[in-house]
Amino acid sequence: MTSLPHLKIANDRSEFINVLQLTDSHLLADSEAFLWNDLSTRRSLVAVLNHIQQQGLLGDLMVISGDIAEKAEPEAYYWLLERCQELGLPVYCLPGNHDDPVLMDEILNGMNVSTESLVTLKNWQLIFLNSVVPQRSHGHLSKGQLGFLNRSLADSLDLNTLIFLHHPPVALGSPWMDAMGVDNAADFFAVLDLYPQVRGVAWGHAHQEFHTERQGVQLLGSPSTCVQFVPGSEHFQLDQRGPGYRWLILLPGGQIETRVYYVDCLPPAR
Repeated sequence: MTSLPHLKIANDRSEFINVLQLTDSHLLADSEAFLWNDLSTRRSLVAVLNHIQQQGLLGDLMVISGDIAEKAEPEAYYWLLERCQELGLPVYCLPGNHDDPVLMDEILNGMNVSTESLVTLKNWQLIFLNSVVPQRSHGHLSKGQLGFLNRSLADSLDLNTLIFLHHPPVALGSPWMDAMGVDNAADFFAVLDLYPQVRGVAWGHAHQEFHTERQGVQLLGSPSTCVQFVPGSEHFQLDQRGPGYRWLILLPGGQIETRVYYVDCLPPAR
């Protein structure tokens, strides 16, 4: 069993909530199809799931934060559903700009998999937002999503809160990627600033690791389960790092400890 990463607070580990975040798998319907650099995105996701099991990191729940499928094909979602049912823990899926939210709702609900927007566990609340703009790469949080966020926070003032969405709500320092972030991030943070119980915001989309803090709230970008993009690049550029994922530990006092893992070796095709 892997030790907890850099924990600063001694606590009963039974009080921790372990969350795995996977994102941007870009799965294809054809098991033999490839994307960037002849990469099989199915194989790269299996490599990540194998690494999680080998490291003994299976926790309380998993969040898959968008761009699950490259072309929103049903076969890709059904394949993911099978893989998730092998894990034995709850899996929450939210859409990215490559996904079809309606199709996700139809397929990725049942057994241990869900597209629900809210989950409460111990003294934590996890909120899953839809930042997708149909047929566009950038993100936007509609009035409905912002209203849902506000109500969820107002109704749970006593719960530490971690928020997931697909698109970055802050600039990452890559001009080409920053043009595809949340275009009304100011509205998003205006809601968050009303509620001190918000502890963190995590996203995908950018295919790169990112970590900063704003007014005591951790802001976390997570790597893709397939390829990574070079941080700070002016134009699109692939990084040399392999598939990755984020592990988060939510503590009773509201602290978040987190670590990113990368995988070097891919398994045989499946």
